[in-house]
Amino acid sequence: MKSNKQRRAEIMAARRQRKRLRTVATQLEQRRVPLAANALPVDAAALMPTNSYGAPVWQTRGFYLDLAFTCKDCGAECLWTAQRQKWWYEVAKGHPDSTAVRCKPCRAKERARKETARRVALAGLQKKMEAKEHP
Repeated sequence: MKSNKQRRAEIMAARRQRKRLRTVATQLEQRRVPLAANALPVDAAALMPTNSYGAPVWQTRGFYLDLAFTCKDCGAECLWTAQRQKWWYEVAKGHPDSTAVRCKPCRAKERARKETARRVALAGLQKKMEAKEHP
């Protein structure tokens, strides 16, 4: 258990960190840093609201960059493009802490697997309901 003094020190440290991040974001905004060729600016007003204590790196930075990741199903090295990130966070309202974990073919397989499981479960429920109606 922490004392109030320890807890207060943690709170103050977190506030200082947030203030530093806001300062960096403000400086970037004021300097209008030229974006890389594959970078897209973040529209903070279009993001899903969260109750997080801090903003993700890409939001603080002010622009999206292509992000390399490894597919969790097939292990392929993939690229999550800045354009897809912008769509995910701003249009689809994806959670700011989420990232891509599957490549496109594996995402399609996972959607098909879930649809099949859903269809089987609904068929089982339908059969159960019919059995209840006609004993």
